[in-house]
Amino acid sequence: MNKRIFSFFFIAAMLSACAPSRFAIQTAIAQTQSAYTSTPNLANITFATPALATLTPKPADTATASPTPKPGSMDAPIPFGVKNTLTDTLSGGTFDFQVREVVRGPKVIYLIQQASTRNLNPPQGMEYILIRVTITLDAGNLNLNDYDFSVDSNGNLSDSFSAPVCCMTNVGYKVLQADLSALGSSTDGWIIRMAFINDPKPLLAYRAGAGNNLSEAVFFSLNPTTQSP
Repeated sequence: MNKRIFSFFFIAAMLSACAPSRFAIQTAIAQTQSAYTSTPNLANITFATPALATLTPKPADTATASPTPKPGSMDAPIPFGVKNTLTDTLSGGTFDFQVREVVRGPKVIYLIQQASTRNLNPPQGMEYILIRVTITLDAGNLNLNDYDFSVDSNGNLSDSFSAPVCCMTNVGYKVLQADLSALGSSTDGWIIRMAFINDPKPLLAYRAGAGNNLSEAVFFSLNPTTQSP
């Protein structure tokens, strides 16, 4: 046997001696299978039930009640024709005041023009308004006239300076002048102011403060009105 053949058989014998036996291979396979964990499927998965948070309901917004307007304020004027007791801060007299009649419309401008040719027509979009009031003295002395009253129309104030009209006595409309000292005495008179034609609810204001401050004024409704044809 030559040297090459001998080397081949020697290597083969060495490899056979180093290779694992059939028993060792089967044992290794069995151990591997027992350690193997199969891939999970839907049949063997336990699903957790989600725990939902319990939400506390948000408290409902509590409506804040609006304060009741003060009687005689701009938001709650004294109703037309209703008497209201007032105090004159200058003379100290206490008196009942009542709006008795309101006249608007073409008749008013006619009367004003007839009273005096010096009386001017109202600005465009405005008209004169005639207001008849009754004043009755309850206590003290009283000295009032139409200068103490204004008309609020669409947020604009008309006083004796913005609506200068003279000589209305010539057509039977005596301008208000209350000089009263006897308890229970009373007088009627007219207040002449301007209002916007498209304002259905102008208000009469008593004693607007300095700079036409209306915070302390007492307001009277001028409805219903008498519209001349």
